[in-house]
Amino acid sequence: MNPRQPLPERSELSGHYTDNGITVIVEVFRPAGSDDWRMEVTSLEDQLTDWNESFASAHEAWEEFVYVVNTEGMAVFL
Repeated sequence: MNPRQPLPERSELSGHYTDNGITVIVEVFRPAGSDDWRMEVTSLEDQLTDWNESFASAHEAWEEFVYVVNTEGMAVFL
């Protein structure tokens, strides 16, 4: 990693999320110099799910995560 490269801004919505016995790590972040937010979900088995689209806010990204959990279930991240 380049020490001069600015770090992304990490949302306070990021963290571990557990439902139905499945835990994932949700990362909501904004790349340095960007207005758009990104989201990645990683299972404890290192299965990465990321979104191709960006979000206008960290809250919008979190709402998308909750929507997926409520409609498809946590197993979609395994």
